[in-house]
Amino acid sequence: MRDKKTSNKIHAASIASVLIVILSMFCLPMSVRAVESIKFATLAPKGSTWMNNLNAMGKEIFTKTDSQIEFRFYANGIQGDELDVIRKMRAGLLHAGAMTATGLGEIQKEVLIFQLPRMFKTYEELDYVRNYLREDLDKAFSDAGYVLLGMGDIGFYYIFSNHPIRTIADLKSPSVRMWARTSDRIAQRFYKSAQIATVPREVTQVMSSLYSGQLNAVTASPYVTVALQWHDKFKYMTDLPVSVGVGATVITKEKFDQLTPHQQKVLREIGDKYQTKMILEVRKDNERAIEALTKKAGIQIVKFEDKAVEAWDTIAAETHNALVGKIYSQEFLDKINMLLSEYREKK
Repeated sequence: MRDKKTSNKIHAASIASVLIVILSMFCLPMSVRAVESIKFATLAPKGSTWMNNLNAMGKEIFTKTDSQIEFRFYANGIQGDELDVIRKMRAGLLHAGAMTATGLGEIQKEVLIFQLPRMFKTYEELDYVRNYLREDLDKAFSDAGYVLLGMGDIGFYYIFSNHPIRTIADLKSPSVRMWARTSDRIAQRFYKSAQIATVPREVTQVMSSLYSGQLNAVTASPYVTVALQWHDKFKYMTDLPVSVGVGATVITKEKFDQLTPHQQKVLREIGDKYQTKMILEVRKDNERAIEALTKKAGIQIVKFEDKAVEAWDTIAAETHNALVGKIYSQEFLDKINMLLSEYREKK
């Protein structure tokens, strides 16, 4: 009897221990048990300044949310072009991304105004206008169902080609096959106004088109041509900042709203921190890229003729006005022009 009683006590104690363990698991704070995985896609290649900063951002967010928010990055466009990424974000298959103008325009098309040809002549002008409009931009993205974690830029775009481009007439040559992004309504409108023939392609198709000879001229930032390994297909760079490539980091509002207030605060603060850091680093990368392109890759820099610059600016202004009501409002265009005039007067 004693052995049976002892056995029953041991059995009861074992059951009690198991129950305590199970109950303790359910009593653990949700923050310890649940890890939010944020699936993040970008065209940026691994090892680039963009991906290095995004990886660092993800690690810091993971640490400062007590290992609660984990980013899963998909680089090199492996989730498709930006329109594919937007479709997946809307379907909940992806949650966030670092976008260029194509993706941003699909979310909130008025932001494309920052990429108008010859709108900004310096980074200081861009920074002044963009910082002034940050609250407006936050609201515009929120209304579209996204949270803006930070805006940035890819750098000023220049013409890279296999033939020296010094005038608009040079671009009209039948031997020039100029790239225009399929979804870039601004570039397409500008080139049409300038009567320049283009070959429409998305970013993910440019490399193969350069190899096949379907393209032999692009507008891109120097760092992009190096990072995406396009540079060895060109002989010349025209020293005219055509436009500035805009970018931003966004997350769907649906995913953002699933986070705690603390997690949201961390995401906003750290996202903004790394976006600012990225802007400065990418601008330095563009400076270094120009040096590398000329000294190591043998690319020659040619000057766009002064009269050609005047003609280019005239067509650019016509393009600005032609896209009112199609991409952005007259009010928004006037506001940016007012801010630019204000800034330039102070200088």
